[in-house]
Amino acid sequence: DAHYALPHREKDGYGLKDYFVKRFAKEGVKLLLTVDCGTSNVAEVELARELGMEVIVTDHHSMPDELPQAYALVNPHRTDSKYPFPDICGSTIAYKLVTALSRELMGERERKEYLMKQLSVVTLGIIGDCMPLIDENRVLVKYGLKSLRDGHNPGLVALLEVAGLEINKVTSFTIGFQLGPRLNAAGRMDKPDHALELILGNLDKAEVLNHLNKLRQEMVKGYLEEAVAMVEKKSASGGFPPPLLLVWSKKWKAGLIGLIAAHLAETYNRPAIAMQEREAEFVASCRSAGDFDLTSFLRNSVGKLCATLGGHKMAGGFTLPKKQFEPFVDQLRKAAKKHIKTESLTDVLPIDCELQPDELTLETCAAMRKLEPFGQGNPEPMLVLRNARILSIRPVGKTGEHLQFPVECGGKKHAAIAFRMGQHADKIDPERSYDIAFTMEVNEWNGSKKLQLKVVDMKRAE
Repeated sequence: DAHYALPHREKDGYGLKDYFVKRFAKEGVKLLLTVDCGTSNVAEVELARELGMEVIVTDHHSMPDELPQAYALVNPHRTDSKYPFPDICGSTIAYKLVTALSRELMGERERKEYLMKQLSVVTLGIIGDCMPLIDENRVLVKYGLKSLRDGHNPGLVALLEVAGLEINKVTSFTIGFQLGPRLNAAGRMDKPDHALELILGNLDKAEVLNHLNKLRQEMVKGYLEEAVAMVEKKSASGGFPPPLLLVWSKKWKAGLIGLIAAHLAETYNRPAIAMQEREAEFVASCRSAGDFDLTSFLRNSVGKLCATLGGHKMAGGFTLPKKQFEPFVDQLRKAAKKHIKTESLTDVLPIDCELQPDELTLETCAAMRKLEPFGQGNPEPMLVLRNARILSIRPVGKTGEHLQFPVECGGKKHAAIAFRMGQHADKIDPERSYDIAFTMEVNEWNGSKKLQLKVVDMKRAE
């Protein structure tokens, strides 16, 4: 007989709240279980215990100095943890708990079938939380994608349909850039319950999520323009970009500031903090760059000024009382100048292999696919083709934001597409040769298969 509560980004922020605990106590709950939160909720766990509840925390966020006195605190980052692979996310840890309980609740055949079917949901968390696709995560995602393609979760099948995606072609990219944003749009734009209800079987929610995602895209576009303008305006004084980017606005929705921080971190290759300004506090979302441990940095530099603070190496969040704003900015800037080495954040595109023109084949592409699933920690092989000519460039997309063109090298031509490179069209000279960094994919149309190069970067050939 399970009750649940999903925090609303605007009203509740992140993590366990005392009013959730009190509500559960009134409902007669005796066991309180957290998923993907709770490690920092010392006071809330103590309140639950006072109200007669046992508390089990399952979480993967970094460990603060003081831990809650829960019946069990399940977190692979505990200093006394013996778990062999710590880089697992909240959905995986919840799955581990379900796996253990299933031994007591199901027969062996039913148990194995049930656990295999749940892997599609586990995979959403692994990819959505940008976990490295190595070790255990790689195995879970491989079989999670199979579970998804086999249609084990009707809600996710319905979401694929409204997104116009073919179920038998689902990859980690599909989850990261198609399904994930639609599921996250629930919490960013309205309430997260829409996403949970879809996964639990309410298929009507697929259209709701698709609609919310379209609204999210429109709103974020305006926010990003504002945030970039703020960063560029601040660049007039001192070196640019600074070691850490900080932007804020009263207009921004709390559910979307994480996307602003992520965009800034990617664009400028610096750790970034985006904040929503409220009446009495700031709510912040943070994203890191390079290999910099942003949450530990914030905890050590400004943690005492924040009302709440949590996260992991590459992403986090906090709430800051308004009265602490000026000392916060002062301490943050001093600490960033001292501890963030910008030279270590240099954006370099590593190349895995140089291909010769006669190696650009469907067979080579098929061989590359054997290295899947691709994602964080196991990126798609980055290839380079040298001394290629770029012919007849054609802008594509709603605003011409992408480029399509044939690439000629070694007497052969191949179709190529360059996403988000439309602004560089006038810099490409068809009279010159280029070294092109790319990944390979198969483009299928009317039963015909052709190789296509996905261009990531290019420079004039030496």
